Amino acid sequence: MGSFRVLSQRTGRMATLAALVVATLGQAVLPALASADGVTSRSIALSAATADASGVTYKVSFTAATGVGAYIVEFCSDSPVFGQTCTAPGGFSAASAALGADGTTATAVTGSANKLVVTNTIAAAGSVTDTFTGIHNPTLAGVLYARIITFDDATNAAAATSDDDTGSTESGSVAISITNDVSVSGAVQESMQLCASAAAMTTNCAGATAPSLKLANANGALDSTLLTVPLYTQISTNASAGAVVSLKSDAAACGGLHRVGDAYDTSHCFIKPSSTTVADGSGLFGLKLSADDTSDATQGTFQKHTGSVYDTTNYKMGFDSAHPTAPENGVTSVYGDQILDTNGAPANSRNMTMTFGASASNMTPAGTYQTKLSLIATGTF
Repeated sequence: MGSFRVLSQRTGRMATLAALVVATLGQAVLPALASADGVTSRSIALSAATADASGVTYKVSFTAATGVGAYIVEFCSDSPVFGQTCTAPGGFSAASAALGADGTTATAVTGSANKLVVTNTIAAAGSVTDTFTGIHNPTLAGVLYARIITFDDATNAAAATSDDDTGSTESGSVAISITNDVSVSGAVQESMQLCASAAAMTTNCAGATAPSLKLANANGALDSTLLTVPLYTQISTNASAGAVVSLKSDAAACGGLHRVGDAYDTSHCFIKPSSTTVADGSGLFGLKLSADDTSDATQGTFQKHTGSVYDTTNYKMGFDSAHPTAPENGVTSVYGDQILDTNGAPANSRNMTMTFGASASNMTPAGTYQTKLSLIATGTF
C-alpha cells in the first residue's frame, strides 16, 4: 500500500505531527496520512461531548477525492496515525449505531466496539454528511481520535482496519475532545408571604394596614340590616405544588360572633355562622369572596379552594356542620377551614378580597360581639 510507504519514508515528520495533535484539544483537523489523495474538509460533530454519555449522535462530514462505495470510521484512544495500532477507547462503543435522519445519504451502517462501516456511494470530489445515533462516549475525558478511510465497496470496508487498510482509496483523521460535565448549581430558598390588610395592597403587600375590622352602622353598632366590611389578602409563594389558605376562628363551639364576657359555648352563640347567606335581621355572620385572581397567568392564581362552601355572592361561614370530616371540617377545627389556594403552583402578589357580613336580629342580646380570625397558609415544596 502507498500509505505504508509514505509513512515509512516520513517517520520523523509524522512523529512531530502526532505530538502536535496530542497537544491539541477540540476538533482539530489532522493531515491525511494514508495517501496523497486524502479525504478533505473532514469533521465530526457530537450531540454531546460529555465523558460516558450514552445515546450520542455523531455527524461525520468529509469530501472524497475519488469516487467510493463505502468508508469506515475507526475510533482510537492512542494515535491518529494510519498504520499505527489503534486502541479502542475505554468505555466507547459504536455497537448500537444506527443511521440518523439529519441529512444522511448512507444506505447502511454496521457498528462494533470502535468502528463504523458505512455503505455510501460518493462521487469523485463529492461531499458527504452522515449522522449516526446510539454511540456511547469514552468513559474518561480526553482526546478521541477518529480515522476515516474510504473504499471501493463495502466488502473491503468491512474487513479493514486503520492499521490494515487493504483495498482503501484515501483517508484522513479527526481529533475530538471528550470533556467532563460542567455542573452549575444554586439553591432557591422556600418563601411564603400571606398578608391581610384593612386597605387594598399593591405588589409585595405594599400599603398594608392592620386588619382590625368593625361591623357597624353610623352609630357604631350592629343592627338588623346587613353590615359589611372588606378584608384584603395577598399571597406570594414559590411552593412548587402551591399553597392552601385556611381560615380559623377562636369562637369555639360557635364559629359566629360571641358576646364579650360570655362562655364560648353553643348556648351563647347569639350571632351564628351562616350556611346560606346573611339577610337583614337574620342574626348571622359570614363572608363572601371576590373573583379568583387570574389577572396575569405568568404570576399565578389565587382562587377559591375546590370544595369550599364560599362563593362570590353569599355570605357564609364554614362551621363543623358544613364540613363534618377532615381536612375541611370548619373554622373552629384544629387547622381551620380550607378556603383559598394557588391552583397547585407558585404565585406572586395575587389578591383576594374577603367581605365579612353580619346582621343582628330583634332577639340578639345587647352587648359587644367579636371573633378572632386567623389565616393559615400551607405550602407544598
